Amino acid sequence: MRASRFLGPLIAGILGVPDLVGASPGDDLYIFDDCLFQCEQITCHNNHYYIHHHVEFHNDNEENHGNHDLPYHPEWSFDREPLPAYMKLMGWDCGSNCDYQCQRIITKDRLNNNEEVLQFHGKWPFLRIFGIQELASVIFSVGNFIPHFIGARKIIQAMKSESSWTNSFQYINTLAMAIITMGAWTASSVFHVRDTELTEKIDYFLAGLTVLAGFHGIAQRVGNLYLPVNRIQSLALTAICVLVYTLHVYRLVTDWSYTYNMQANVAVALLQNACWCTLCFRLYSHFYELESSVDESSTKLQRHHHLNYIDPHRIILPSFYAASPKLYSLYPLLLSSIVVVGMALEIFDFPPFFFDLIDAHALWHLVTIIPATYGLYDWIIWDTKENVISELDQLNEIKER
Repeated sequence: MRASRFLGPLIAGILGVPDLVGASPGDDLYIFDDCLFQCEQITCHNNHYYIHHHVEFHNDNEENHGNHDLPYHPEWSFDREPLPAYMKLMGWDCGSNCDYQCQRIITKDRLNNNEEVLQFHGKWPFLRIFGIQELASVIFSVGNFIPHFIGARKIIQAMKSESSWTNSFQYINTLAMAIITMGAWTASSVFHVRDTELTEKIDYFLAGLTVLAGFHGIAQRVGNLYLPVNRIQSLALTAICVLVYTLHVYRLVTDWSYTYNMQANVAVALLQNACWCTLCFRLYSHFYELESSVDESSTKLQRHHHLNYIDPHRIILPSFYAASPKLYSLYPLLLSSIVVVGMALEIFDFPPFFFDLIDAHALWHLVTIIPATYGLYDWIIWDTKENVISELDQLNEIKER
């Protein structure tokens, strides 16, 4: 089963509350259990199931129901077997299909009785479309994949213009992050198409790897580990990240915990954001001093270089951030702030709307499209080309002298 939301387990862990995300209120409804039993007996086992009619039931749910009479609800209708071929290819069987149908049936009954919508197995009872469990989240996950794919192509194109591996080092870090992120959004798409134990674990493992890869890339930049003199420290950081991720996966495989998983990801994300803040304010200070210097010629040379990397249609508040490299250096802070604000959607959760297709988690996926779409990779290419590689070129000129 999947956690109901991402931040709920974290709060529970901080407060010392046991991890209770394995079940949801809807799972505990007797009427839901009765619906499952009736659906499975009628559609899966082809048993004649009527009120006050004692039959020899299959013992799939014998622990809960046994061989005795249960209320029969003639108003409940279920899909006929066998399921369509495309449903079977997506991993649906009679039991899981009954589970979905009963979620929808019980939710409809509760709404008709002016009762609240409940979660089942940690998820809202979404409307399934062509076998897809969470269509909106799938669409938005694909929407996240596309800008990272475009960004990866931009990084590769920028790398082709460099003549040495040293100059391409930071590009390689960014490209690795982009590839891992694309893998994570692919896993997210598959998971939201069909929620199984396997798709869930792959989604969580790659999501954690994405956070760690993002930290690795920005930490390499902030620590100036792209410099040849810091090559050992760079390798050490990479080795530590690989070790941490290996231990993280081992921890989850041997003892799965949503609370631990979220705590680990949030801790790394906080370190990543701290690195971004450090880098942005360092660059801001650098360009501030440059603009304040007496040497106006050098200021003019640097003043408009950043415009070569900005797509006016893919930057937020262009009149402000494009005004000078000093202001443009702060642009990632805006993108990070948008993501942080978007996290509120995970806290203030609500039932799905718009034909039961969109919930808070889907909207959260929509918000995360913004950074990669609106100039994150353009900014990284600018920083790498104008700051990292220019520093490397200056060091090479000093050596040649």
